[in-house]
Amino acid sequence: MLLCLMAMQAYAQNTDNEQVKRLKRAIFIFNVAEQTLYGDTHADPNFVIGVLGKDRTIIDLKSLAQKRQIKNKPVKVVSFGSVKDIENVDVVYTNYDKNFDISYVLNKISSSNTLLITENYPYNSSMINIVNVGDDFQYEINEKLMRGSNITAYYNLRKNAISTIEKWKQLFQNSEDTLAKTKDKLSEVEGNIKLKDEEIKGQKQTIGDKENLLKNKNKSLANQENEIKELISLSELQKKKYSDKLIIESELEQRILKQVNSLKNKQEKIAQSNSEIEKQNVILVQQREDILDKELKAKEINEKLNTQRTINYLLLALVLFAVILVWVILRNYYGTKRLNTVLKEKNNTIYSQSFTLASKNKELEEFAYITSHDLKEPLATISGLIALLKDDYKGKLDDDAMMSMEFIDKSSERMRTQIDDLLEYSKLGKSKEKTEIDCNDLLGEITLDIANAITRFNAKVTYGDLPTVLGSKVELRGVFQNLINNAIKFKKADVDPEVVISFKTVIYGPQNKNFWQFEVADNGIGISQKHKSKVFSIFQRLHSREEYEGTGIGLSFCKKIVESLGGQIWFESEVHKGTTFFFTIPK
Repeated sequence: MLLCLMAMQAYAQNTDNEQVKRLKRAIFIFNVAEQTLYGDTHADPNFVIGVLGKDRTIIDLKSLAQKRQIKNKPVKVVSFGSVKDIENVDVVYTNYDKNFDISYVLNKISSSNTLLITENYPYNSSMINIVNVGDDFQYEINEKLMRGSNITAYYNLRKNAISTIEKWKQLFQNSEDTLAKTKDKLSEVEGNIKLKDEEIKGQKQTIGDKENLLKNKNKSLANQENEIKELISLSELQKKKYSDKLIIESELEQRILKQVNSLKNKQEKIAQSNSEIEKQNVILVQQREDILDKELKAKEINEKLNTQRTINYLLLALVLFAVILVWVILRNYYGTKRLNTVLKEKNNTIYSQSFTLASKNKELEEFAYITSHDLKEPLATISGLIALLKDDYKGKLDDDAMMSMEFIDKSSERMRTQIDDLLEYSKLGKSKEKTEIDCNDLLGEITLDIANAITRFNAKVTYGDLPTVLGSKVELRGVFQNLINNAIKFKKADVDPEVVISFKTVIYGPQNKNFWQFEVADNGIGISQKHKSKVFSIFQRLHSREEYEGTGIGLSFCKKIVESLGGQIWFESEVHKGTTFFFTIPK
């Protein structure tokens, strides 16, 4: 027992020594890092120590980092699983037993201002190499490797370092001897512990066997006591039951005799009953045969009745079906007749209304033409008079008067333009001639026509392979030209306008009709949501004439043309990001 306690004490002491050694290793690494001058510091606000490989040293370093700083910086400890992962550290520590190639490590950290601290590596193979000797650490320095990474060791650090390989080998030899002695002591203690463990196990086994034997004997004694008690009670009962048994046997004999006589009487009665039952069985057999014959006849009658009933039901169903069919035919006939009458009346009404509408449209066109002619004539007179006044009184009128003349002249010109636009607007949708239009050729013609505007604003108009559609070329040209002109006109300041035209096939409506959907997207000033309801209204302007010129009829022009072709037009926009106009044309 005493030997076991001594072994446990020695093991505990060895564990304490190991903990002290780990703490000294961590303190030594901190001291070496503090007594080293680094050429360039990393951008990290922390002083970073990296541990290469799985090593308990990282736990000791992290514990010490909570209490100490290096170079007046908080210390951050990180772990690397492989050499290629090393980056952004001030110090790297690794142990020889982790089997990392020292040349590979040095190559990885070269020119990165990183100090390499190793343990138990060959002499002069690392920047700073340490070895554990007893309860302390010794080290050697390779100043050439340190200078290659722009790192310098302080004087005190260099002074206390091992300077020759002979001393280093001696340290290793001492360390190995100490380690061997420690291992021998440890193995001796472990052997003693194992022997004591085996002795204790044997003693425990012997005690357990004796306890089991004692339990079994106690159980056997208890069972014997119970058996003795049962035998005593049984002997008393047997004495009492013997006298009662004789009385019961005599009574049983008398009862058995009575039962035998009763059985004989019952057997005679049973014999008589059996003869009567046989007679009744003969009668029952005859009755059963009669019933079977009657059942067969009834079954045949039921089959005939079921067949007749089925035929009757079928005939009734046919009659009902015929009645319903006649009723449906008559109902459809009268309904169709009534609908034809209503349809005829509607067609007559539509024809009358279309005739009236055509007449009104013609009158409206004539009125628009006459009105535009009558309005343009006084405007031409005003423009002519203004021109005469400018020529006759040039130099006699002051600047304000001349500016007023110029304003009147421009206003009359805008009025004349609006009258022409209104006349064109009234004629939209009247063209019934539809031809195949190649949109690529059409856009090519439009870009040539507006080449001056494109050049003036440095605009870029792009479009892909567009389809061939069915419609009026003049009207479709007006739609594209108005949308492109607007995209160029409403551009952002100091930003070259870009217009992108594309298309896709879509399906709209309850009849799933196919449409061409065109998209005209720009990078202009965009349209606010509050102006959404005004965009397609005639003569509606969202900006003043001083900002952007125009009559305010272009988009209403596009809407009327697209709707006359059976399509729709709408837009999506974000202010300062651009606008995309969509319009559809039936395929």
